[in-house]
Amino acid sequence: MILGAPLLLLAAALLLTATVVAWGTAQSPRSLIVEYLPLRGSNVIDDALLAGREKRAVAAALLDLAVRGRVRLLTETAPKRKRGRKRPTIAIEVPQPDALSRDDLVLLDALFASSRGKRRRLSKHRDETAFRVRDLIRWHASQLRRAGLLATDGIAGPVLMQTGMVVLLIAVAVALIAFLAGGLLLGVLATAAVALLVAEIVVAARVSPRRFTAGATARRTHLDGLRQYMRLAEADRLRTLQSPHGAVGLPAGPEGDAVRLKLHERLLPYAVIFGMEREWTKVIAVDYRALDAELLAGLGGVAQSAADILNAAAALGDIVDVVGAIGSVVDAVGSAFDAAGLLGGLFDWTP
Repeated sequence: MILGAPLLLLAAALLLTATVVAWGTAQSPRSLIVEYLPLRGSNVIDDALLAGREKRAVAAALLDLAVRGRVRLLTETAPKRKRGRKRPTIAIEVPQPDALSRDDLVLLDALFASSRGKRRRLSKHRDETAFRVRDLIRWHASQLRRAGLLATDGIAGPVLMQTGMVVLLIAVAVALIAFLAGGLLLGVLATAAVALLVAEIVVAARVSPRRFTAGATARRTHLDGLRQYMRLAEADRLRTLQSPHGAVGLPAGPEGDAVRLKLHERLLPYAVIFGMEREWTKVIAVDYRALDAELLAGLGGVAQSAADILNAAAALGDIVDVVGAIGSVVDAVGSAFDAAGLLGGLFDWTP
């Protein structure tokens, strides 16, 4: 009992601390102005990092390539899973390989390194892909640091995780010894501490290591304005929404729908960043169906990419899941390593 109460209080304190830190790192500046276009010259992966959504960065960047006509997104039916359900997977086709920039090639090599040529498929080796993607994210983060937008990564998340794991190990041992020795009350208190510590580790894993400088505030505020616009778009308020440069509202009829389709296509990568891809593809579908056949033919590549994106929307989760396959945390000198490695260091496990 003497040990159980302090252990439970320590577990509760760690959970509270992790919750506060996770909430603080997840906050972004709030924009008083609704924005409807990304900043000129902005990069989708950089914007994902600045928005605190780096696990969605490569999926968004891949969609950006599709919107710009650099690749076509294709869906391929995956083999049946244990429950008998099939989920489409992403493949790409590169119409003009020479039109790809160096950054485009780096992104495609990270996601589709196992295949070459005009058509590429997502690798079956998800861990290898995730490590390549993580290296790509690291490189973009280093560029943002050089630009003065990111500070050295914080260590709060890893410290809270390590502390929680050490105390968890102690709590599990105390609970086992207490129950074996017949100390029911101590066992119950230690078990409650175990539950709190497991929650604390889960919360600590969500602490973002990224620390933004004052120089990043303007860009992050703009991204929040863009997020607000896209939330409003779901409610079909685009026709009357006011922007810093005048009304976003467009004339009714096919021409207005065509302009809106182009705008919505351009914003779809940001819908992925903000976790709105399902809702946003519905917005695009409405605009796409509103176009008559003659105008649809005149749009050419824009309409084609809209169709490809709508057909492939169900498979976007595969790209996001690949990035999430490796949970990255940050050590004291700001270099990333995977959570499995952290566990291995504490408990002598292997990744």
